[in-house]
Order: sequence, then C-alpha cells, then structure tokens
Amino acid sequence: MRESKLLVWGLAIGLLAWAAVLCMRLNPAVNRSVLQAPVAAARTKAPTAAELYATSCANCHGSRGEGRFPVFPPLAGSPRVTGDPARLASIALNGMSGPIEVNGVAYDGLMPAFDHLDDRELALVLSHVRRSWGNDASEMTEADIAWIRGATVKGRAQ
Repeated sequence: MRESKLLVWGLAIGLLAWAAVLCMRLNPAVNRSVLQAPVAAARTKAPTAAELYATSCANCHGSRGEGRFPVFPPLAGSPRVTGDPARLASIALNGMSGPIEVNGVAYDGLMPAFDHLDDRELALVLSHVRRSWGNDASEMTEADIAWIRGATVKGRAQ
C-alpha cells in the first residue's frame, strides 16, 4: 500500500514538473534583457579572493580551511600551504591524488587541477589561503603563477 502511494506522489510531482516546463516554453519571458541584466552585471565585476575561495575551494576544504576528514586535508596550519609557494601553486595548477599526511593525520582524496583559473585569480586565492586562518605566509603574485604555470604545465595537453 505504501509503495503505491509513493508511486502516485512521484507521478504527481513528475507531472507538475512537466507542466511547469511546458508552461514556461509556451509563455517565455517577453523581455529577456531584464532577466539577463543582473547576470551580465555580475560577470563584469572581478571576484575577490574570498569569493574565489568560496566558489573553488570551500566545498572540499571547508569555509575556514578546516578540511573534511578523511578525504580533504585542512589548509589552516598546513605546511604545504605555508611552505614553498611554488609547490602549492603546482598542486593547484596540476591537481593531486592519493594519500597525503597533514599534521600527522592521513587523508586520501582527489584534488582536481584548477588550471582554468587565470594567473590573477589563482594568485588571489592562493594568497588568501596562505594568509588566512592563522596561516602567515607571503602573498603570491600573477608573475609567480605565470612562471610556475609555464614550468609545471608546459608540455601537458590542456
């Protein structure tokens, strides 16, 4: 009995979704520029370092760089973050997989490459990580990232 009720509710929700899509297709918005204006305006504003971190890193590493055990290591207090900036940039540009130990704790996950970020964006977000949550390391510049990108990504299919 319960399964049949779930089936009926599922069908009802599916029909409602189908009707909503059909209604939107038959009655599109007349003035599309009004709907698209806020999106176009938002794209012209360059993201801040904190915004880049929130959209690129926080889902895995946490909003305060605390990490997510046992897959994503913390960025707060990590020697990989506060150490050699070229190593950190290389990890961000090329990604990383497999086991890693941070502050005596083992993690085993996958970090994708963030080579889609331009040199300015990557310098901003990595500087933010190196200077936040108690981390006290030097900032990174666009020139640093450009040099590291050329040295580590050169010759790879992009």
